[in-house]
Amino acid sequence: MFNFFMFAAEETEAKGLAALGIDGQAFIVQLITFLLVFVVLYKFVFHRVVQILEKRQKTIEEGVKLTTEMQAEKEQLDEEIARVKRKTREEADELIAQTRDKASLILKQAEEKSQTKADQIIKEAKQKIVEESEKAKRKLEKEVVEMIITATEEVTRLKLDEDKDRQLVSKVLKERA
Repeated sequence: MFNFFMFAAEETEAKGLAALGIDGQAFIVQLITFLLVFVVLYKFVFHRVVQILEKRQKTIEEGVKLTTEMQAEKEQLDEEIARVKRKTREEADELIAQTRDKASLILKQAEEKSQTKADQIIKEAKQKIVEESEKAKRKLEKEVVEMIITATEEVTRLKLDEDKDRQLVSKVLKERA
């Protein structure tokens, strides 16, 4: 086969492609070599390269899809977080309002209880004052009666029995009152 190529090279003149500086035999040999290399590469290499590229393309597409899904999930989680925050804030505000209402109610009840207790103390103090006044009045009245009896005894030097003395003094006091 090598002889054929050499023989063909000798017979060609500078016509056609040779005039342009292109050797026809060398071109055919290079074309056959290229086709052989292409067939070998196509059968053994290109399929693997294509498979690797398709696998990479698939991995990239899955990554893009996963990124899109994760972004959508993130947005949903952000919305859920915002909703939970709003709900928690509303519950906290409601709890604070309830606590304030309860505190106000407890304070009002304590004020009412204090006022009732103060009123009761004042009432008891007035009652005690009235009782003490009555007691002092009776004691004073008794002392006055005793003084009158003593004075009357001195004046009359005559002593009556105690019951008659008291009746007499009570009668005199009633007449003057």
